[in-house]
Amino acid sequence: MTALRKILIEEETVSTAPVARAPARLYVVANNATATETTKEGSALKNIVLFFAAPFIGLAYIVLFPLAGLVALAVLAGRLAAKYEAVRVMATVARNVGLAVAAPVLGLAYIVLFPFIGLAALAWMGGRAVLSR
Repeated sequence: MTALRKILIEEETVSTAPVARAPARLYVVANNATATETTKEGSALKNIVLFFAAPFIGLAYIVLFPLAGLVALAVLAGRLAAKYEAVRVMATVARNVGLAVAAPVLGLAYIVLFPFIGLAALAWMGGRAVLSR
């Protein structure tokens, strides 16, 4: 039930007898915290970092904005094309061929990178154990 309907329903159920209503009270919420209380430690450093990072963030938006438009167009075209059975079959075939081609590359990447990932995990856990003492 919306607030407007609730108000209208409540007003309709009021009896016709004269009723003395209490005056409405207004409450003011004041923020009495001083400026030093609202700032946290490190906020100046954060502002400095954001000041220097802002141009790069803006550049990333400018560069990626046309790509986002192209992706949106591709998604819309894909949804339109997915209505046809032949396109769905071709997409399934292309997906399976792509997975078959990528499987050896991913397997090689796993074989090459897993020892480094394991050493990094071992160093991380060892460092946490040393620091917890």
